[in-house]
Amino acid sequence: MKRRTFISALCGGLALELGWRRSSAAVDESARSTAPKKSWALEVADWKRFEFSEKKMGVPTRIVMYAPDAETANVAAIAVWKRFDELNAALSDYDSESEIVRVCRESGQMGAPVAISADLRRTLEESRRFCSLTGGAFDATVGPVVKLWRRSRYFNERPPEKILEAAKKTVGLDGWKLTEAGVETAPGVRFDVGGIAKGFALDEALETLRTFGIESALVDAGGDLRLGAAPPGKDGWTIGVAGLVKDGEPAFYRTLANVGIASSGDANRFLEIDGVRYSHIIDPRTGEPLTRRCVATVVAADATAADALASAVCVLGLDETPKLLERLKNVDAKEAGADGRFEKLETILYRVKNDAEPPFTAEKIDVFATSGFADVAKTR
Repeated sequence: MKRRTFISALCGGLALELGWRRSSAAVDESARSTAPKKSWALEVADWKRFEFSEKKMGVPTRIVMYAPDAETANVAAIAVWKRFDELNAALSDYDSESEIVRVCRESGQMGAPVAISADLRRTLEESRRFCSLTGGAFDATVGPVVKLWRRSRYFNERPPEKILEAAKKTVGLDGWKLTEAGVETAPGVRFDVGGIAKGFALDEALETLRTFGIESALVDAGGDLRLGAAPPGKDGWTIGVAGLVKDGEPAFYRTLANVGIASSGDANRFLEIDGVRYSHIIDPRTGEPLTRRCVATVVAADATAADALASAVCVLGLDETPKLLERLKNVDAKEAGADGRFEKLETILYRVKNDAEPPFTAEKIDVFATSGFADVAKTR
């Protein structure tokens, strides 16, 4: 549902991990309600590694978990896949029958609130929160503008200016509101929660695994990650983070646990018109695409926050990102949405200088990095 991301995930102690048995996700549906839940109080040192893969929300999705037995792992994986499907049905802007598309259509016509599911409400609440926190650098109402620029890739021309200006006027918090009755939108407002939905789904996936007593897990959706507790006997999950120096290859590795990780970037998706390179990433504040290649990676306490902030960091760039991070340090729990939500926040942003072309050497790239990324940034 979202832009291509640039993180690859590798389990800690990979050479040892390869000896673990992999299990198929195929299992009788009746097992879902009868399989006993396992307590984390059980000895976990001997739990085995299981891995499952499917395509969900339009991207390759992977679950790596440590579970006491294949039955528990299989049933837990089925529950996660079901949760992804539920969220896709609610949040996809590509599906004309999804809840979010239907709600926008009905509310715009009725001029009155439309009842919404708990999943859509929570996603829209987070969307409003991060729009406010980022000063509009993340905005779920940018959908009409994004669709116009998608059209441009087919016709290789800028959107018609009058139509683009009309679409820009639908972007922003003033065009919609949440009430007890549901969501109310002005005519023309269309949500695109692709910049946050995948992170929300990853958080929900990990919570689903925890209901089966599974704490040590990794869920990867198209490169964005939600990490649970470290694998047994390890300090964390070893994650390869890619930059612009080596296209598609990890620039460095981090060992992390109990965080969300997301990347946003435009190294490979762009449009060139009259010598100007237009990114697929749109600045919601202007309705215009970015014009410099960039890749941002964000680590946060949860994947929802990491997802939304990765998009915002690309838009804000090298000058405004430090100001955003400073603001986030000082928000209270109500504004943040959870107590201590931004305490683990880390960011690295690569941006190509001027009109530099590949191969991208260190001299062609500007970097902003917080302390957790600072040492590796100096050498990449």
